[in-house]
Amino acid sequence: MIRPLAYYTLAFAPVVALVMYLYLGRKYGKAFQKAMLQSFLAGILGVSVLAAAKLLSTLLGLNDLRSMKRLLFYSFITIGFASELGKFILYRYYIIPKKVIDKPIHGITMSVMTAMGFCAIALPGFFLNLFPTQPSYPVTLYAFIFVPANIIFAVVMGFFVGMAKFIKTYFMFTITGLFGAVFFHGLFIFTLMTQDFKLLTLFTFGSTIIVFILGIKAALTEPEPD
Repeated sequence: MIRPLAYYTLAFAPVVALVMYLYLGRKYGKAFQKAMLQSFLAGILGVSVLAAAKLLSTLLGLNDLRSMKRLLFYSFITIGFASELGKFILYRYYIIPKKVIDKPIHGITMSVMTAMGFCAIALPGFFLNLFPTQPSYPVTLYAFIFVPANIIFAVVMGFFVGMAKFIKTYFMFTITGLFGAVFFHGLFIFTLMTQDFKLLTLFTFGSTIIVFILGIKAALTEPEPD
């Protein structure tokens, strides 16, 4: 059952995106604002990959979560991989190549905007039962931590994919960004599915520290001149 208070969480992603759009747009200019808007729209389009994965998983009978293997598959592949792949495709191949992305920290910024676009559609879809299969998450808790969790995944992806633009070993960094985000997302869903709140607490604490370190590292890194 969804508590009425949970519906306020639907505003979280749009509000975060709007604040970023106004503040960073004023700081970096219209071209940067345009890239942020495109990133947000890319995240919206990315929800289609999640919807397709959940539909396919249902058709193949993979959502009968009777065993630990099925639970792990659902958490890390059906949800984690599909969600992050949906964000990744346009973010990596359309947003990151833009000239306005000229610092590693900008990669994180655009990744977070992509995640906010994803959340703006995915969370209402969860509430309205638009996606096939609705597992027994603690729904109200899920609603309140969905956006912060996706910001964590976005920072992980944004750090490595954004950094990849400015280094020679770009392929390894790009893959690390995608699968790092998939791992964090899958573990997040797994803790909710199993209602292992001790593991969720450890996940939250540990991932927050990691994200803080990555953010500082990206902010202090300046691309080397060509």
